[in-house]
Amino acid sequence: MTDTAPVIEIRDLHKSYGALEVLKGVSMTAPRGHVISLIGSSGSGKSTLLRCANLLEDSQQGEIVFEGEPVSWKGKGLNRHPSDRAQITRIRTNLSMVFQQFNLWSHMTILQNVMEAPVTVMKRDPADVEAKARDYLAK
Repeated sequence: MTDTAPVIEIRDLHKSYGALEVLKGVSMTAPRGHVISLIGSSGSGKSTLLRCANLLEDSQQGEIVFEGEPVSWKGKGLNRHPSDRAQITRIRTNLSMVFQQFNLWSHMTILQNVMEAPVTVMKRDPADVEAKARDYLAK
């Protein structure tokens, strides 16, 4: 994969909530190393697009290709879902987003909150993760 090869490609993506069609054939490409901004009014579908790209929500139609690998789907329309759990995990591990409404676990310290995903999801060494987390928090 070249340095400018797309990290993610979205083609003709459709997403509805009941009769409300939120994404109407959205297509975009995000090359490696580029910064992409989604700009639009409240309720225009920006967060929905990101949640669909990260497979946190199901889309009804269209393609999502992550690092050259098309997402495998089963079903159609409202019954369409990603079919490969390992693929979902790979994508979610390597594609991150910051939620509009985020919550820290109140029973954990800030350090523990920062360490949670790399240790639990990515199975990284806790000592290495702690060193990096402390470095990030010191900035």
